Amino acid sequence: MKSYDLFIDNEWVKSEREEEQKVINPANEETIALIQKGSREDTRAAIDAARTAFDSGEWARLSPVFRADYVMKLAKVLEENLTRYGELELQNTGKPIKQVIDYDVAYTLDNLKFFAGASRVIDGVATNEYIPDGTSMLRRDPVGVVAAITPWNYPLMMVGWRAIPALAVGNTVVVKPASYTPLTTLELADAVSKVGFPKGVFNVVTGSGAEVGEELARSDKVDMIAFTGSNEVGRRISNIASSSVKRLSLELGGKAPFIVFDDADLDAASEGAVIGGLINNGQDCSAATRIYVQEGVFEKFKKLLIEKVRKIRVGDPTDMKTDLGPLISKDQQTRVKEYIEIGKKEGDVLYEGGSEGFKSGFFLKPTLIFTDDNRARIVQEEIFGPVPVLLKFKTYQEVIEKANDVMYGLGSSVWTKNVRLAMLAARDLRFGTVWVNDHAPIPSEMPWSPMKKSGYGASTSRYSLEEFTTVKHVYVDLTGLVRKSWHYQIYGDKP
Repeated sequence: MKSYDLFIDNEWVKSEREEEQKVINPANEETIALIQKGSREDTRAAIDAARTAFDSGEWARLSPVFRADYVMKLAKVLEENLTRYGELELQNTGKPIKQVIDYDVAYTLDNLKFFAGASRVIDGVATNEYIPDGTSMLRRDPVGVVAAITPWNYPLMMVGWRAIPALAVGNTVVVKPASYTPLTTLELADAVSKVGFPKGVFNVVTGSGAEVGEELARSDKVDMIAFTGSNEVGRRISNIASSSVKRLSLELGGKAPFIVFDDADLDAASEGAVIGGLINNGQDCSAATRIYVQEGVFEKFKKLLIEKVRKIRVGDPTDMKTDLGPLISKDQQTRVKEYIEIGKKEGDVLYEGGSEGFKSGFFLKPTLIFTDDNRARIVQEEIFGPVPVLLKFKTYQEVIEKANDVMYGLGSSVWTKNVRLAMLAARDLRFGTVWVNDHAPIPSEMPWSPMKKSGYGASTSRYSLEEFTTVKHVYVDLTGLVRKSWHYQIYGDKP
């Protein structure tokens, strides 16, 4: 069992109080590591290191090609240790091994390579004489010190989405990983050290949100918070950060609609509903949690879906045959079970897997619930577990209204063979991503961008790089005159 310290200013250091906390494997409830419980003072030390590193200009003023080279070297370390990072992520999160190695880590690697390349050319408005007497141009400068507060459901990937693009465009970062799942982030910090990033550019402080997270949000020395997590915590961070007027990029969860029209390929749609609804053990902000099916094909689709959900293999995440691992914690397992009980009152349980048959671990087999109440709690609230909800609709207008009738606006999907219908839905759905005849793919080149109370700001794509920059207008006079033609408006007489 390994013990990890805090990573501050390129050094591994004990926390101020030298307190440790356990990291648990959710599949067997065994302690797999010890981490430092960072304090406010520890957080201030990390912020100071990042502030000094940014203000020195050593990192921010590097040519983009050299910063990109550092990120590519980091990607190479990840690529050479793909299986090791995957196995560590598996132990920490309980995800099936086929997901963490073939998707989570592999996709994070692709993210790093993309950000390294894309950061070398940031788009802007063409340089021109928008005023006849002078040339205007734009610079995109780094924001400064960025605090990346990452969630437990995609620990390594969210460092790739939040910290790496910030680094690539010249910011320095302090990462606060979720206490449940800090291990791959800490291992990545070790890689940062070995690759040779300058001191203070990348820092990691483990500890509670109440101490570490809130200190990052409160500090005047932090210029931006990039947070992925719950709406409740996002609001808390926003309130605290408002006192220092810092920039925010927030991704605050989702309640994705999955709309099946009566002309859809039902075999493909039911397959997509299983994939979309149960991805990442159901703990996914893009999960297809609200499955709307047109009434003409409802019964056939329901039958297909139940048949496929029954085949889901829940168990040991180290087994390549496992489809679904445990939930992240006992608290999360209890929370999801409570929602299932709520669902029994709000609708009809079509299939309930339960949690029996496991000697240890926070396992919960899928549960499928039907309701005709679009305002039910199981339809409106983010459950964050393997509990998709099935609903019925008659018309296009009805389903669009129901789909949009939630506070979230992150991911959504539409299943139809009708191109016109698909394009109308893409226009009318108030979600940052609309998939057509699929659910979940997010290429590195495309933005993952929330709407409504799912937050604001882009993850992935070149737009993510822009999130971590400020736009600066530079104007150069071309006339060489002492007195310009417009000066009379302020001083003197009109010529």
